[in-house]
Amino acid sequence: MLLRMFCAGLLALFAHTASAAETMSLSIGGTTLQAPIPDGYVRASERVPTLFATSAAALPPSVRLVETLVAESDLKPMLMGQPMKQPYLQVQVLRDAERLDFTAGEWTALQPVLVEQLGGFDMDRYTKTQQSGMSERMSAATGVEIEITYGEVGKPAIYAKKPTSLHYTLRLPITAQVNGEAKSLEIEAAGAAMLAGSKMVMANAYAHATPLQPPFAVSRAIAEAFVSRMQLLNAAPAAQAKP
Repeated sequence: MLLRMFCAGLLALFAHTASAAETMSLSIGGTTLQAPIPDGYVRASERVPTLFATSAAALPPSVRLVETLVAESDLKPMLMGQPMKQPYLQVQVLRDAERLDFTAGEWTALQPVLVEQLGGFDMDRYTKTQQSGMSERMSAATGVEIEITYGEVGKPAIYAKKPTSLHYTLRLPITAQVNGEAKSLEIEAAGAAMLAGSKMVMANAYAHATPLQPPFAVSRAIAEAFVSRMQLLNAAPAAQAKP
C-alpha cells in the first residue's frame, strides 16, 4: 500500500509540475513546437551551453539533441565539477525524419515498425560500438579527456503503446573517466517516441537508480508528464463549427 501511494504521489507531483510549467519554443524540421519547462528546471542550451554541447556530442550522429532540461539547483554543483543530483530530460529527433511531417494515420501505420525496431534493437552491442566515437566527441566538445564505458545494457523495454506515443525504459550502467578519474553511474532512462503536432519527437528522462525508489518510477513520471503536456501544447486546433 505504501509503495503504491509513493508511486501515485510521484506521478501526481510531476503531472502537476508539467501542467503548471513555463513553455519554450523548439525548432524542429522548420516547424516551431512548444514544450513545457518543469518548475525548477532551466534550458541547458541557454544556461549551461558547455553541458548542452557535451550532451549533444554523446549522442550518435543520427540523433540531434534539441534541448536538455536540468534542475537549476544542479547548476552551481556542476560548476564545481560535481555530477547532477536531480533527474534531467532531453528532447531529441532523428535527423533523417526531422523534416518529415506525419498525419495521425501515418503515425498509426508507423507505430508497429517502431515497436519492432525498438523491441529487437541490441542496445548492448550498439553502445559498445559507439563508446570510442562518443568519448572522442565529448573530449573535443569539452577540451577534457573523457572516456565512456557501458556495462551490460540490454534491450529497450516497451511498457505502453498509446495512440500517438510509444513508451519505453532502459537501464544504463556507465563508467565515465574524466582526466583519468573514474565514476560509475547506474542510470534509469524512460522515454517516448511521440507525435507532437506533425513531428516525430523523442523525450527521454534520466535519473540515478537508488534502492529507495521503485525502478524507473522517477524517470517514467517525468517523461510521461512531459510528453502529455507537449502533445497538448501542440494539438491541432479543433475545427470551427460552421454557422
